[in-house]
Amino acid sequence: MPYRMRDNLSCCVIDGHAVFLDIETDLYFCLPGDLERAFIAYAAGAKGAGAAIPMLVKRKILTPGKPLDHDMPPGQARAPLRSALEIPVLHAGSGMTAVPELMTTIWTCRRQIRAKPFKEVLDRAARYRRQRCPPRTDASGPAHEQQLLQAACIFNRARPYIPIATNCLLDSIALSRFLARRHFRSDIVLGVTHEPFSAHCWVQAGDIALNEAVGNAMAYTVIKVV
Repeated sequence: MPYRMRDNLSCCVIDGHAVFLDIETDLYFCLPGDLERAFIAYAAGAKGAGAAIPMLVKRKILTPGKPLDHDMPPGQARAPLRSALEIPVLHAGSGMTAVPELMTTIWTCRRQIRAKPFKEVLDRAARYRRQRCPPRTDASGPAHEQQLLQAACIFNRARPYIPIATNCLLDSIALSRFLARRHFRSDIVLGVTHEPFSAHCWVQAGDIALNEAVGNAMAYTVIKVV
């Protein structure tokens, strides 16, 4: 019988250690030593690893079913090679004209984060993007990339004028909405470190981080892409 990671659970492996994110409970966690080794062996397809399946099912890590595309490792986004914060952008403007729109967007996103479960916040972000980002035939061309960078630059320049404390999740969801409103598709990338544990997120389009420096983003291992 085939098995897969249960719904709402994501995982990555960092230096031989498995780190999990359960978006349904908004919880990051690791497994105890023997179970962690069993899971890594199972995920790698090691011979004899199937003996660990009952334990992993009991701990609600695995569930019967065909493996899904979002099972480990997360493959939708790779570490960024470029950053909108580090690429010169022409004709982006000061960002001041976007301040009223950005104020409303960030306020709306902060209210959702405070009032809604983590899973619902991410689901709403993905749904908003789907509704406003129709397929584009020029989505990989130089002109499209320049327009995307200009939009991200406007957001990043306007953000310091918003009297709400910066936060990686808040700002990433707000930037994703800001871009989707302009029909630019982007991913919200969640990453972690293991020792010491730290969680972070940023917005990425292709190989470009839109609100984070390349070096900072590469310090994290991607655990989930929204």
